[in-house]
Amino acid sequence: MVIFAIMAVMAYGGLSNVIDNSHASQKALERLQQLQHAVSILNRDFNQIRHRGIRDSFGQNKAFISTNSNEDNLIEFTRGGRLNPANLKRSTLLRVAYRLQDNKLLRFQWPDLDQAPGSEPRENMLIDHIDEFNIRYLDNNGQWQEQWPPVNFTGVNNNGITIPPPSPTAIEVVLTLSDWGDIRRLYALR
Repeated sequence: MVIFAIMAVMAYGGLSNVIDNSHASQKALERLQQLQHAVSILNRDFNQIRHRGIRDSFGQNKAFISTNSNEDNLIEFTRGGRLNPANLKRSTLLRVAYRLQDNKLLRFQWPDLDQAPGSEPRENMLIDHIDEFNIRYLDNNGQWQEQWPPVNFTGVNNNGITIPPPSPTAIEVVLTLSDWGDIRRLYALR
């Protein structure tokens, strides 16, 4: 009986290890799926940036891509590729924004490109446990800018005429996760 008891204890220890490893593998797989989903949405959004400014809910013109216009949003831009399987009379463009809040990357999408007063975006949490979400912009001179339009952009030409901000050449997005490190993506703009 002592031999059987020892064998049972050893078998239980091995089974416990197998169960613990299975749970750890399942958590790692769920985290990988969450990360792949978030990067897939980022890729889809940033690869479809379109040069179409909007009017915000206050009637103010906003550039097709902007940062620091709203202290909460890290970036806000117009993108194409909105599906319309029912052939409704609507634009194929969307206005989206990204925000880092409570270590979660949030994506906002407005129902209309030009926003009516009181228009509220739909919010989706893409991924959690994010330490940092950094964006920088490559200008036409090959210099990286921390915000867009660049700080030195006045919005007025030499004749005093208001001009739209130029388009960045590329956008770099860096997600810093405690468990995966840095995920860096570079998007060339057309």
